[in-house]
Amino acid sequence: MSALTAEEKYSNFIPDESRKYLGKLFSEFDKVVTIEVFTQKGPHDEYNEFTLNLCRALDILTDKIELFEYSLDTDMARKRGVDSTPTVLISPDLYDIRFLGAPAGEEGRALVESLNLASKGADNIADTTKEILSKLDSDRQIKVFSSPSCPYCPGQAINAFKAAVANPDKISAWCISTTENSALAEEYNVGSVPHTNFNNEVSFIGMEAENKFMMQLLFLKPLDDILEEQSAKNGKSDEEKDKTLMDLVIIGAGPAGMSAGIYAKRSGLSCVVLDKQGVGGQIALTPKVENYPGFPGINGFELVEILSSHAREYTEIKQFAEVQSITYGERIKIVTDENTYLAKGVLLATGVKVRMLGVTGEDKFYGHGVSYCATCDGNFYRGGKVLVIGGGNTALTDALHLKHLGVDTTIVHRGATFRAEQVLQDSVKREGIKIIWNSIVTEVLGDDQVVAARIKNTKENTESDVEADALFVAIGQTPNTDLAEKLGVELHDDGFIKVDITQRTNVERVYAAGDVTGGVRQIITATGQGAAAALTAFEDFNRFYTDEAKTVKNIW
Repeated sequence: MSALTAEEKYSNFIPDESRKYLGKLFSEFDKVVTIEVFTQKGPHDEYNEFTLNLCRALDILTDKIELFEYSLDTDMARKRGVDSTPTVLISPDLYDIRFLGAPAGEEGRALVESLNLASKGADNIADTTKEILSKLDSDRQIKVFSSPSCPYCPGQAINAFKAAVANPDKISAWCISTTENSALAEEYNVGSVPHTNFNNEVSFIGMEAENKFMMQLLFLKPLDDILEEQSAKNGKSDEEKDKTLMDLVIIGAGPAGMSAGIYAKRSGLSCVVLDKQGVGGQIALTPKVENYPGFPGINGFELVEILSSHAREYTEIKQFAEVQSITYGERIKIVTDENTYLAKGVLLATGVKVRMLGVTGEDKFYGHGVSYCATCDGNFYRGGKVLVIGGGNTALTDALHLKHLGVDTTIVHRGATFRAEQVLQDSVKREGIKIIWNSIVTEVLGDDQVVAARIKNTKENTESDVEADALFVAIGQTPNTDLAEKLGVELHDDGFIKVDITQRTNVERVYAAGDVTGGVRQIITATGQGAAAALTAFEDFNRFYTDEAKTVKNIW
């Protein structure tokens, strides 16, 4: 038998199905992309070999990639400012996009997308991103710390790469694997990934919607601080704000809100979609979507771009527009920073947020011992002890994942039985994972780091401190219902908005759709509910507003 050729050897490094996908992707490249790999023999030889094999395999797949390999002791390494092994640079004569560490696991997705972005350039960047970053008057360096097992890290790294491609003269973007760069991660106080640092001045934990990421990069501040400062700076009184008559105001630019915008405009209603954050809602933070009809597999942020592009063909979407007040009347008054809307009706598509424990120490140790993503942060606690809080599918799945990583894992559950699927319960039992029943966490304990959690047994009314290096919280989601409550909208016992089959609430001309209504919280149900709500509003407005001239007379 003849030995494998180099081409055969490196081609086999990538599975057949992936090679087909990459071959198609690379065939659509606009220009050749250069990859430079820098390595040095030593303790990282395993990572060096993986990185070289992967990049060689990519190089063999297409003539749209040119690969160059260098040692750290070369003039090129000094010219590029490279001092760690392995390091991968993408088209370094055009951009400062680099990977510190082997782009393995989930990080490989970020590598592929960085090649795609470098090939297609700024023409493939969203106009809103280019507009935001065109206002930069000084340089920005982005460091995204990641882990091969973190499904959210590629999305945050891709945000950084988009910024570097949109404004290459001022922005550099580095994806840093915590696996090989533990000292650097410790220097930046990384305890949870993705962990993003801008200019060594401000840091964020978690994946963010693209436009939110870009706004924070521009101002070097959290979005809430930006909105607060802009509100104070604008300082417009109600009389000074733009005043707009509107049929339907949609609050929330997730799948439900964007779908409603399309159907409202197609029905002949004037409408606007408002969102405090960027577009997309929870879907923008979803690494991979595999159950949305028509898309067998698609990244969440890619699906957001498709949905938002479609919605903008019909209606205006105002991002970073926080609703400051809402008042019910013959016309519903919605006040934002810049505008006052008088609407016939309002659709609440305000979504959900991660449910927190709400105990002392949780905020203090968030990202440094308190986590809401076991796949993201589990690697930090190999050989340690952790508590998983919850009793549903997510909690048990997290516990099993952590156990398999070699983490001493205990589940804390408020009930006497789990809500999770039986197959997960059987797996937890088989793995011998410890369980503390009928108990809740009342405090997270520690000084500089988590050392224990105070646990209360609600059945026996006793408390004890349980040693732990971290807590992984998986107790569900909380609906965003502040505006609904101000309007007197009725809620279910679990806090979600109560609607009928047409998406009407108990308050006339107030509708709700998407995750905020509970039930089956899926993208497909959210888009369907948004469409139904818009059509219901059209029907109602035709009934309530038969004499439009009378309605708008002296309305202000």
